[in-house]
Amino acid sequence: MTCDETRELITGLLDGELLDAERASLESHLRECPDCRLAVEQEKRVKRALHASAERVRAPGALRDRILSDRRIFPEKNRTRWQDYLWPKPRLALPALAVGLILTVALPAFFLLKPKSEPIASEALKTYRLFSRGELSVQRAENPNELVEQLTRAVGGHFHPMGYDLTAMQLRPVAGLVRDIQGRHILIAIYQGRGGTLFCYTFFGSEEDAPADAAKFFDPVKKINFYAFSQDGLNAVLHREGEIICILASEMPMENLLALAKSKARPS
Repeated sequence: MTCDETRELITGLLDGELLDAERASLESHLRECPDCRLAVEQEKRVKRALHASAERVRAPGALRDRILSDRRIFPEKNRTRWQDYLWPKPRLALPALAVGLILTVALPAFFLLKPKSEPIASEALKTYRLFSRGELSVQRAENPNELVEQLTRAVGGHFHPMGYDLTAMQLRPVAGLVRDIQGRHILIAIYQGRGGTLFCYTFFGSEEDAPADAAKFFDPVKKINFYAFSQDGLNAVLHREGEIICILASEMPMENLLALAKSKARPS
């Protein structure tokens, strides 16, 4: 089972809706994948927040009276008093209906009021400015292979940074670090040289991690989508290789950065 398949079944797992075979495969994957285990915990927190929000929401008395007296919803209300004594109306359905109506109001309010987080790609680019200001702690290494090994070990060997050779642009990897952003591990390889500074971000993700306003370019030869966007004067290009997302970020002109990303991208 892949991580993408696992993410699609998490809600069913928590709601007890999976078949035995699906649940067994999912639990086996979760034992081996810390990122998916984290996704399960995040889903649990969302469900707890929803339940807590629903418990705090109470419909106004006037609204409850209007709902309970609506003949279209409760036609039994039209019965005469002596009929009510002969055929008592079931009361167990009323609390369930009330909870359903409250959730109908509470859930949209919860998501509308919940602050929206930035796309993970935008959050990741903030590390570039921190590094420029000397506010970022990094692991330095003279040997590129040593740097790759350090970063790969930091995430338990589950994936490794993109090992691009940028010597033709007079750039070489000099440092790296691991950042936890929105619950995901992101490997950052830092290239420097006469060509300036370039960050290479690597993490598990999908093309949905690109900003909504990113410009999309399709390479018909490699059959890869590239997403170009800018933030505070910093240019970036995102693309996907299998389950791995790579973002190249630099202050070089966007057309040069996009050309670089297309030349180095490897089809899945």
